[in-house]
Amino acid sequence: LETLVVSDILPNGLTKRAHFLLPGCAHVEKRGSFINAHGRVQRFMKAVEPPGDARPEVELLGELLHRLTGTPLPASLEGLFNRMCADTPALKGRTWAALGDQGVTVPV
Repeated sequence: LETLVVSDILPNGLTKRAHFLLPGCAHVEKRGSFINAHGRVQRFMKAVEPPGDARPEVELLGELLHRLTGTPLPASLEGLFNRMCADTPALKGRTWAALGDQGVTVPV
């Protein structure tokens, strides 16, 4: 393997082998969304600030994408989610705001 880039929150065997280590965030240190096995799309909110230089992986990957290709990600998590919905048939017509506190069900 020529280059190994790893984002993680704790040291482990993989982080020890990484050529580049990007300090990621635990789930309680970032906002995001998930789809469960029943097709329920829910958002989650940040509960605590990440330590040190840790950043959400979407920010790390967005910056990497921009530096490598010049392509910017949407400026906000909401914008990224809405773009993902526009590009994903099962999520068509959904928005971050429409998820509300309870989420929505989509076909799985």
